[in-house]
Amino acid sequence: MGGFLFFQLSNEERESAIRYLLEAILKVRDSDPELARGNFFDEDVNVYLAHLLFAMSLPEYHDMADPFLSSEPKEITEWVKQTDDPMLRYFIYKVNADHRLVHSTIFSDRPAAEIKRIIFRREENGESRLAVAYYDHASRYHKGIYHKRTGVGEVLDKIAARFDVYSRVLFRIREDYFQFVDCFREQAFRHFFLKLERYEKESRKDLTLDRFLEAYQKWLSLRTPEARRETLALAGELAEIDPNFRFDPSKLG
Repeated sequence: MGGFLFFQLSNEERESAIRYLLEAILKVRDSDPELARGNFFDEDVNVYLAHLLFAMSLPEYHDMADPFLSSEPKEITEWVKQTDDPMLRYFIYKVNADHRLVHSTIFSDRPAAEIKRIIFRREENGESRLAVAYYDHASRYHKGIYHKRTGVGEVLDKIAARFDVYSRVLFRIREDYFQFVDCFREQAFRHFFLKLERYEKESRKDLTLDRFLEAYQKWLSLRTPEARRETLALAGELAEIDPNFRFDPSKLG
C-alpha cells in the first residue's frame, strides 16, 4: 500500500487528519445527487469511514488487522469456527469487510475506468457480495456481545445495506486520500526531525556541560593557562548551544 505514517502524531494532528477525511467525504456526497444523504441518516457512517481511512494509514492498524485478513472465504470461516470469542469473531469479519471495501475502491489495482464502471453501473461483483456478507456477520456478532442493538452494529448494517453508495463515495475521494497521506507523511517527517534536532541539541549541551565542569575543576586545582583556555573555550561553546548559559570569565583571574 505504501502510505503508512510511521511517526507518532499528536492528538491534535490526528483530529485534524480525520476532520480532513470527513470533509472530503461530505464534499463528495454534497456534490452528487446520487450520493446525497436525503432523509436517510448516515452521518455515523461518514464518521466511521473517515476514522477507518485514517486508521488504515497507520502501521499499528495493520499490525492488528493483517494477521486476520484473507482473500479466501473458507479460511475466514475456519478462523471464526476456531474461536469461541465473539469479539474476535466480530473483529475477523469486520476487518475483512473493511479491507474489501477500501481495497476495491481506493487501493484497487484495476484501472480507474474499470473500477468506476463496476461501482457506478452496479455490475455483479463478488468482492461486493463478500464485503456485504462480512459486514452482516460483524454486525450480528457485535450485537450478540452486548445483547442489544449497538451504534457500531447499526453503522455496519447501513454499510451493508448501501454498499454501492459508500463504494462510490470512497472511489470519488481517492485523490483526496492520497493527498492526505502525502501531506501528513511530510508533517510526520518534519515532526520527527524537529524532535531529533532537539534531542541532539540537549545531548550536546549535557556533554559540553560535563566537559566544562571538568575543565573548570581542573583550573581550580592546577591554575594553569591551558586549563584556563580550555574552560573559556567550553564556556563559549555552551553559550552558543544555550543562550541562557552564563559564566563570568573574571572567575578565572
